[in-house]
Amino acid sequence: MSTSSLLPAIRSKAADRLQAHQLLLSTSYFEGCGRRAFLAHQQKRSVFHERLPSNAGDLVYKNRNRYYYYSTYVFVSVTVVCIAVNLALLMSGYRTTSDYDEATVDSFISVALVFSIVLYFFAYALLSRTIFFIYYNESTRRFLAITYNWCMARKNVTFKPGEVKLVDNSAYKQFLQGSYRIDDHPYHITGRDFFSRRHYNLMLGFIEK
Repeated sequence: MSTSSLLPAIRSKAADRLQAHQLLLSTSYFEGCGRRAFLAHQQKRSVFHERLPSNAGDLVYKNRNRYYYYSTYVFVSVTVVCIAVNLALLMSGYRTTSDYDEATVDSFISVALVFSIVLYFFAYALLSRTIFFIYYNESTRRFLAITYNWCMARKNVTFKPGEVKLVDNSAYKQFLQGSYRIDDHPYHITGRDFFSRRHYNLMLGFIEK
């Protein structure tokens, strides 16, 4: 067999091997992308969803302004701690060189501490009385609401359909206490943040299923 007749067969085999190599590389590439996408999806899981009860059910409500509440509470808490530390240093005799006399500085720090403490309790009241997530289990017909305490630890509030009462308060009371009551405790719940209107009506007992 001549060399010229062997060239097409050699070229064909080389092309097949090249295509197979490219296919292998593309398969490995997409498998790698799939792994990275899966890991990214796992990493996107919020820390506030960790360690939920196994029977929590499906997420039906998510407060869209939750990060504003979180950041406001953390900022106010850090401010209170900083002012309290400065006041403790001043009371212990520590002084800095400034254009103001000691009495003025002490008075300013004291007023700032009182104001920040009032602001802290206000921020804490909003944090502890705001429902951030609500889950519903169809089989047990129970809602699980998530709120947080002073150290940002999750607090679970469970209730059945119809156990949430809508309270007609004034605008001032609605801002401070909310318009909903669960076990005779006031809470803030935003109706538009429900994924489905059905779960909102079910929570209030307007419908049975």
